Amino acid sequence: MSPTPPLQVIALISGGKDSFFSLLHCLANNHAVVALANLYPPPPSSSPNAQECQDGPSDLNSYMYQTVGHALIPRYATALGIPLYRQQIIGTAVDSQKDYSAPNFALPETYTPDADSYDETESLLTLLKRVLVDHPQANALSAGAILSTYQRTRIESVALRLGLIPLAYLWQYPHLPTPIPSSAGLLQDMAAVGLDARIVKVASGGLDEGFLWENVCEERVIRKMEKAVGRFGGSVLGEGGEYETVVVRGPMGVWKGILAVSDSHRMVRKGEGGESWLEFTEEGRVEMVAASEAERDEWKKKMNIPRLWDARFERLLEELGTMSWDVLKPGASDTEAGQLIDVAESRNQQNWQPPHIPLDSAKTQAVWALSPLTTIAPSLLFLSNLAAPSHTTLTSQTTHILNTLTALLATHNLTPASLLSTTILLRSMSSFLTLNTIYATLFPYPNPPARATIACGAALPPGVDVMLSAVASLPANDQRQGLHVQSRSYWAPANIGPYSQAISCQVHEAGEARLVYVAGQIPLVPATMEVLGADGHSGTGMALFTKQAALALQHLWRIGTEMRVGWWAGAVAFLAGEQDAVEKARAAWWCWKRLHQRPPEETDVEDEFPDGPDAWDRRYGGQGSFAAAPAPAQALPDFARATSADAREEALVPDFFAVQVDALPRGCGVEWQSVGVADAEVEYRNSVIRGGACSRVCTVMSEEGMAFEHVGFPLACSEEDCLEQCLQRVNQRRVGERGRQRAFHATLYTASAAAFCGVEAQIVPCGRVWGADGVELRVGLVVQYVG
Repeated sequence: MSPTPPLQVIALISGGKDSFFSLLHCLANNHAVVALANLYPPPPSSSPNAQECQDGPSDLNSYMYQTVGHALIPRYATALGIPLYRQQIIGTAVDSQKDYSAPNFALPETYTPDADSYDETESLLTLLKRVLVDHPQANALSAGAILSTYQRTRIESVALRLGLIPLAYLWQYPHLPTPIPSSAGLLQDMAAVGLDARIVKVASGGLDEGFLWENVCEERVIRKMEKAVGRFGGSVLGEGGEYETVVVRGPMGVWKGILAVSDSHRMVRKGEGGESWLEFTEEGRVEMVAASEAERDEWKKKMNIPRLWDARFERLLEELGTMSWDVLKPGASDTEAGQLIDVAESRNQQNWQPPHIPLDSAKTQAVWALSPLTTIAPSLLFLSNLAAPSHTTLTSQTTHILNTLTALLATHNLTPASLLSTTILLRSMSSFLTLNTIYATLFPYPNPPARATIACGAALPPGVDVMLSAVASLPANDQRQGLHVQSRSYWAPANIGPYSQAISCQVHEAGEARLVYVAGQIPLVPATMEVLGADGHSGTGMALFTKQAALALQHLWRIGTEMRVGWWAGAVAFLAGEQDAVEKARAAWWCWKRLHQRPPEETDVEDEFPDGPDAWDRRYGGQGSFAAAPAPAQALPDFARATSADAREEALVPDFFAVQVDALPRGCGVEWQSVGVADAEVEYRNSVIRGGACSRVCTVMSEEGMAFEHVGFPLACSEEDCLEQCLQRVNQRRVGERGRQRAFHATLYTASAAAFCGVEAQIVPCGRVWGADGVELRVGLVVQYVG
């Protein structure tokens, strides 16, 4: 497969260290920077005819744009040899929400008396339209967002409206596997490539004017900065507005000259609350420096690119490399299933074959149909098995389903904005683009629901090309929170379009416990958005599959950690196609189990995330100017939050199904789907029920408890017995550890969908199903209870 073509990037620069370091990462990823773009504040007179560098205060307090030092910006065109485009900022932070929603009005081209009624974000739209006139080949926009959702979502909104790919290579950078995974490590990485970033504003009680014009990338200044901001719980990166910088030089080969400003042209200004900043009375001068041929690419050798794998997943890969999946017997002992099997020993057992009882092919091909199913809990609404009249076009079916979905939501006084998660079943993955275009019209607002999409092939009813199931939060549960990163980065795959990485809601409106619905995760390399292995460098067969399974799980873990998930309620690993399906099911289970075994040490290096405050949180989150030190990162799994009466180690492994389907997005071999539990403890209870079926109940300990029961019915259990027990569990009111509970939603995975149409459940038709230890099942059932 040919490599991804390089992007043509417009670099949004503020003058600060982050935007320029992000520009360098664009170049390190072999993209071309075709233009620089900058926004500057209106002059004090607010006159449209005033000069942009007029004498007077040069700093505009903005949570979107850095404006201090803007008089130096014009020199960057010469210093880097790249065209620079500038635009005056019009408006203020009208929309102060953390996640930005584009307005439905146009911004005036120039400053007007009522400019404050416009949101300053839209100034970027006007600026980029000008750039695109001169550079129509541009297809991406880079920015320096690190931890600020406020800034990132606004840049993404503008970029995507103009058809530009947003790039945020520094997103979550202090949390990524770099040589020094910390905030100070990012500054040291900047220093390694020769970035000289001078402090031009301080706004923290720990910083005074003595820091002005210091190079924040110098080790001496970093240590001094850590000590100063540490007293007030601030961020050494300046993410909470503690300080701002301008870059005066960078690596030769990228920079053609050094930006110089004489002492006599720097004046210290003071504001309220201890703020101090430098004002420049001239644009400075560029001292040109010629770089040798050897020096031009030398900086790339010193550039620290975050590794693809976190430490725990690197260890997982090393162990996977020693495994032989054709000898891990279903139902094996803990020693066999949970420990490594030496490859040499495995050769002596290679003739072993897993038992397989073929399903009745007449039943699997039988005509089946489902009516829409509505189930309600105190805080959740489930809408399952939505389909359209068969034998119509995909467009007609999709439109019909979405209209039905909207109408059903309306009967409960809800809109699509209340949706938490959707599951889409397609007959063919080739239909995805058509469906996605129509689906996107339902979600014009921030944080659309999480989503998993699979292709079921002939397992769907004849003539049905698409089915949809959804879960929404009810009106009383108005604490819906989302994570929707649409920028390409090193962190996790960008979700460009109508689905978020994760959406959470309260388990009960009066409590803190939350359910986190995570979108289906496939093995995309975040920085390139290409499927792992597409370049042919990651092996083939099971070697490639295990890497893909591990990478998709890492995405699940990173998203879960960001959403403060402490435990998973369970997981489904969707497997594409029939080839090596049994071995893939065992490998997926082994990965899942291994990640839930207690590590030798309680914390890994990658879990010690030094988190800087979000600018939005600082201003609107009630924390004041100087926020308290951030809470420690959430451990995942958090063994302090999970208990079980069963002393065996595997008793705490969240339940698991591997489900064989026809195809997955982007031709991937695996997709992980899971629901997380945040800010709550969980209890596990295991039992064996009639016919050898295994039941595992995970109870979320909240004000009004919620429980997830996973039941795996083995192939030895007859279809009739499975049906009887499924009906019993879906309809029962069970007595749980916390008293009487009632079932309110069920999901059923089976190859015999026609035989289970009488079960009031969300049906996921598939080829085969496996449970823990790679045991093949006739049915996998998940039942949710409340009470």
